[in-house]
Amino acid sequence: MGDRFARLRELPRPSEAAVVWVETDDEALHFLDAAFSAMDGVANVRREYRDVGGRKLFKIYVAPGSLDEALRVLRAAAEHVTIGEIQIEP
Repeated sequence: MGDRFARLRELPRPSEAAVVWVETDDEALHFLDAAFSAMDGVANVRREYRDVGGRKLFKIYVAPGSLDEALRVLRAAAEHVTIGEIQIEP
């Protein structure tokens, strides 16, 4: 019996998600989670954060090719909730 997944292994590996850290608070994080949930497949908001000088930066995974759209959503969200610094991991 042959390898039934051989053709799948020949496909190129998918691109990695971009990691974006967003300075915000817990309440705004719920808003962002709802906004990105409504946009199927653009980004995934995580509850993971890092503390940088007393500021919380929360982690968001952004789908390959969706970084510009995710940044537009964050800028639009900043009109309604607290959004501070945005860091994109290289």
